[in-house]
Amino acid sequence: MEATKHRRRFRVSVLGVLAVLAALFALAAAVLIWIVLGRSTNPLWSRRADVLVPDLLGRTRAEAEADPTAAALAVTWEEVYNPAVEAGRVCGQQPAAGRTVKEGQALTVQVSLGTNWQTMPDLTGQDRGAALEALRGMDLSPTVEFLKDNTMDPYTVVRTDPAPGAQVAAGQSVKVVVVRPIPDPFRPVPNVTGMELAAARAYLQEQGLLAVVPSNRVEGTVTGQDPIPGTLLRVLSPVELYVG
Repeated sequence: MEATKHRRRFRVSVLGVLAVLAALFALAAAVLIWIVLGRSTNPLWSRRADVLVPDLLGRTRAEAEADPTAAALAVTWEEVYNPAVEAGRVCGQQPAAGRTVKEGQALTVQVSLGTNWQTMPDLTGQDRGAALEALRGMDLSPTVEFLKDNTMDPYTVVRTDPAPGAQVAAGQSVKVVVVRPIPDPFRPVPNVTGMELAAARAYLQEQGLLAVVPSNRVEGTVTGQDPIPGTLLRVLSPVELYVG
């Protein structure tokens, strides 16, 4: 009998301890949730005060920093080029003005650096590809104009507009005058034997030559050609194809 009573008292004691531990765990969880909600800026469950995002566009950075509402937010400042807004003034913000957020919410404010001016480089004598790549790397928009000039290598830059040394704004169009290549009047005859007739016709056309089929066949495989591959012909010269 005494042993049974002892076991009962032991079970009650264990249950009591477990109840106390459960209560402490629940209390700790509630405190943790309270702290998390106090720090969170999520509008769904944050305990922080609501803040109406101010309109900072057009203000100087000093004026924006002095705004009491902005001071309640976690502001990140970014400097960006914007030719439409005077340098030193706010040209963008995220979130937008008028939105309701929680105190401490992140607010990104962009301050204009004005126009991104670039000095036009001297590209005279450079290869067209290198010149265009250099201009695009400066955030300029190059266009190409060809010029006949037998004294310079094809695709060589003759001049630019604006001229070297001029100040140009990022995004501005720049004209690059380039030597037009003089087409070679001769073409080597390619080997089209074994190709389908339609593919052979298209390939010869790409090379500046004309396919002629004496048999008037419209399909089949090319079994021979005249002239032989490697022969030099003038542009638009015929090449006879024999189709099997």
